[in-house]
Amino acid sequence: MKRSLAFALFALTATLVLSAQVLTVSWADGKVELQRGASWAALNIGDKVDAGTAVLRLGASSSVELSGGQRRISITSAGQFTLATILKQATDSAKPRTAVIDKVGKLVDPKGAEQQAMVGGVRGAAVEPTTESVTWMTDTIDVPATMEEGRVFARSGDFAGAASKFAEAAGAAEGADLDAARYALAWALANDGSFARAVKILRELPATGPWGAPRALLLARLDLDSSAKPEAKAVLLAAKAAKLFVGDDVALAEALLAEASN
Repeated sequence: MKRSLAFALFALTATLVLSAQVLTVSWADGKVELQRGASWAALNIGDKVDAGTAVLRLGASSSVELSGGQRRISITSAGQFTLATILKQATDSAKPRTAVIDKVGKLVDPKGAEQQAMVGGVRGAAVEPTTESVTWMTDTIDVPATMEEGRVFARSGDFAGAASKFAEAAGAAEGADLDAARYALAWALANDGSFARAVKILRELPATGPWGAPRALLLARLDLDSSAKPEAKAVLLAAKAAKLFVGDDVALAEALLAEASN
């Protein structure tokens, strides 16, 4: 009897906390709407919603990020979503997500991966940006130098700063350098918790080529963490059919595919 009462009180407390939480739209792309009675109203960056009662509707190729306190929710699939359901059903995917991000990040910064391994994988424990890494603003952006600045920020754990530098490089890069900069930008945004923005970039990148396999793995992981299981499954099956995965990527892709199929 006491155990049942304690469980009921815990469930009630959790419900009250959830219903009292307000989330703010930090990113919105495409058609994102909030249900208000029998109608729908557009949601824009800065709008606030009640996590306990909000129902969102996303159109095709739309995405949204909402944050509040230590919580951040990303939705990158078309459909209708109840935020309370997403929050209650969410599982702790921090470890598998970190494993994927770290693995595919080795291509962005091999030196950073080595340093991270030496400090036991603790983010932000490697190095601090130095004055030598600063590129002074000129009429022409030095893409390789700007990319290196982004890597230095990433090694120090400042992924927002890294994303800013990778975005700067992407704005000036062309061809293969552009794909590399955009992939690095998506990786930095994923590390910073901006899944919807990372997903948008990854979906626009070529599905094959040198970034094909890491793109598929990172995109699938982020799709799974942003209520987009069908999209994750489709990405993995396409990459598998194209025989992009080799070595230990095969096992990782199969694990992600199993999760997407549940």
